[in-house]
Amino acid sequence: MADPNATNDKRDERPSALPTARTFPDGVPILIDAEARIKLRALGRHDLASIVEQCRDPEMIRWTTVPTPTDGYQLRDAEEFLALTAAGWTSGQRLGWTIEGQRGSRRRFCGSIDLRIEGNGVAEVGFGLHPEARGRSIMSAALNLVCDYGFEVAGIEVIRWRAVVGNWASRRVASNVGFVFDGAVRRSLLHRGELLDGWVATLIRDDPRVPQRWLHPVDLCGDGVRLRAFRVRDVDRIVEACSDPDTSYWLASTPQPYGPDSAHAYLLGITELAARGVGVAWCIADPDDDRCLGSISLDGLGGYAKRGEIGYWTHPDGRGRGVVAEAVRLVTRHARESRLAASLLIRCATGNAPSRRVAERAGYREIGIQPASEPLRDGQVADLVLYSNP
Repeated sequence: MADPNATNDKRDERPSALPTARTFPDGVPILIDAEARIKLRALGRHDLASIVEQCRDPEMIRWTTVPTPTDGYQLRDAEEFLALTAAGWTSGQRLGWTIEGQRGSRRRFCGSIDLRIEGNGVAEVGFGLHPEARGRSIMSAALNLVCDYGFEVAGIEVIRWRAVVGNWASRRVASNVGFVFDGAVRRSLLHRGELLDGWVATLIRDDPRVPQRWLHPVDLCGDGVRLRAFRVRDVDRIVEACSDPDTSYWLASTPQPYGPDSAHAYLLGITELAARGVGVAWCIADPDDDRCLGSISLDGLGGYAKRGEIGYWTHPDGRGRGVVAEAVRLVTRHARESRLAASLLIRCATGNAPSRRVAERAGYREIGIQPASEPLRDGQVADLVLYSNP
């Protein structure tokens, strides 16, 4: 929560450009989350070595605009960051905190977070974590504290979050705090001399501050098959499966030729569905050697209707083994037990006999025909057979 004495500090009564301006470091409010065991405080010289470690981390370099001089991030760069942080507080335009928490056997620098005041009740938040502090929800707790301070003390009405498309760790933090995802803006972020696509999310003062739904492909194991999350190392197998003539024919929307870029776009797409809480996809994996044998997805889960649709494709190595039918059974049971969907549907082109056999062997029954609704690779438009699980 915000320091209850924050607005009573006599040192704040001097004239300033913005009401958020404070002396540094003494005037920086201390924000504490006792449950998460973190404290937000002023940056100090004793933090500089840890800042150098954080800013040399490949993930920081990949996703943030941290300086990358030819000789690597040095102590002098951390000193410049300290000066920038001090100037931000004295001007009231950039309010930056050090996140102090447990690292190893003692409490020390775990990362940094700042609130950049843009005026007219709008601010933008930025943050980064030391590699040793990741994976413990520290940043979500820190972001909650800063949003509390922004709304309750600084008088902010809207806080924006932005990140380069693909920075899922940062997006998950914003989602956990209740930021509402607004979409992607093409070529909106300048990153190391290149304009990249950027994500945008917002939190408004009156928003309920509840975590946004983010679906996760939990491991599911069955007879001769394991369902798990896709990984980057599956890319080659995805390329092989989606380059196969049978897969390409029945899934005409897959780009051809299908290469690694297409596979990476597929992984980005299924992660986007999960992040929006409307779909989840699993890799159908061989339980012995973990090879990707195909994909199964459950989507259409947005809204209150709880209607879901199951889709799947198979690598040639996975055909004729019954693994996809078993995968459908596993996903069906999971959807029901976890209450992801009350009604489930599978749609197959009328001529796609293998796909139809999968649905039938998994216990689905034919309930109707959707005429002329599935384009095929040769330009025909096929009828779809609809299957439901009673």
